[in-house]
Amino acid sequence: MRILLAPLEGFLAGDIAVILGGDSFSLDRAESLDDVAPMARHYHYDVIMFGAGQAGGPGVDFIRRLRSAGCQLPAVALARQLEGRGRARMLDAGADDVIDIPCDTGELCARLRAVVRRARGFTRSVLAVGPLELHMDSRAATAFGRDMHLSPSEYKVLELLTLRKGTVVSKPALMDLLYGEFEEPDVKSLNVLMHRLRKRLATEGLSTLVRTVWGTGYLIDEPTRPFVPVQLAPLREELALVGG
Repeated sequence: MRILLAPLEGFLAGDIAVILGGDSFSLDRAESLDDVAPMARHYHYDVIMFGAGQAGGPGVDFIRRLRSAGCQLPAVALARQLEGRGRARMLDAGADDVIDIPCDTGELCARLRAVVRRARGFTRSVLAVGPLELHMDSRAATAFGRDMHLSPSEYKVLELLTLRKGTVVSKPALMDLLYGEFEEPDVKSLNVLMHRLRKRLATEGLSTLVRTVWGTGYLIDEPTRPFVPVQLAPLREELALVGG
């Protein structure tokens, strides 16, 4: 999950980065509030985080300008002891959630995941496409109920493709997700990772789940017909021959 961190009035961006800088989050920081909308248009983010400011005023102005600029990305405000009326103004202006800081780290991460998955049409913490299930809270992936034992990088890629189901995810977007600001993106490493991930999917009978869109990126679509677990495929073929 990739987060665009707007300048945070009253917060230390470094502290937020430490809290969210685990394997499941990738953060970019905007230098100014004016940079947020252009960055959201040109790069691939899942959610924007911004500071509500004193009494919520600056945050309300920011989210209104962001929505007026046509940005539809989920946006979450961080607040310190913001009273109910200020929170209501923030939500009415276009924020998707207002989170009081300090906040339990687990709750903060869970609420960010909830905002992103709702924006993508998923109502539960389990993302499902056919027999594939991604458990966003534990970051485990299962196929036909069996644990796939994915690496952290494999899980991050599969989660992004699933969250953006029906949309082509470009290679630059995947490299942005995988590589931090101190690492140099490497398309060869991405190709190796995708090859390994697709082999794991094929082992579970999901060889066609991730499609390559040549010259663009990768895509997961809602399956048009049921997948068959690998160990059942030969039996199904024998039955079809006998029936024919």
